Amino acid sequence: MKADLAAGSAVVRPASGKSFDPARIPKAVKDAGFTPGEIEVTAAGTLVEENGLLRLKMQGPVPAFVLAGGPKAEQLKSRPDLLGKRVRVTGKLHPFHADKPAGLTVESFEPARE
Repeated sequence: MKADLAAGSAVVRPASGKSFDPARIPKAVKDAGFTPGEIEVTAAGTLVEENGLLRLKMQGPVPAFVLAGGPKAEQLKSRPDLLGKRVRVTGKLHPFHADKPAGLTVESFEPARE
């Protein structure tokens, strides 16, 4: 983790070969005595469409993100050639609500490098 307290930002990366649940970051920030702001996440996984929603399926503590909103969401929806392929998405975190999984806006995306 790299923190810049003057700017009010931090970069959190998992150790090599490890993963973590980014939805836990707001609580960790709050527990440390700070107010969490927006959380930007970059995640790679397989792009799928289920029940009319785009999802980024992954392995690890977060099995999937629902991809919705953001400046590139419609562009990603218009790319059926990416369904079933690995994609890298950067977006703002939307924590899970009740039975709905965590979500990401689509700020940017690209085919993931293998």
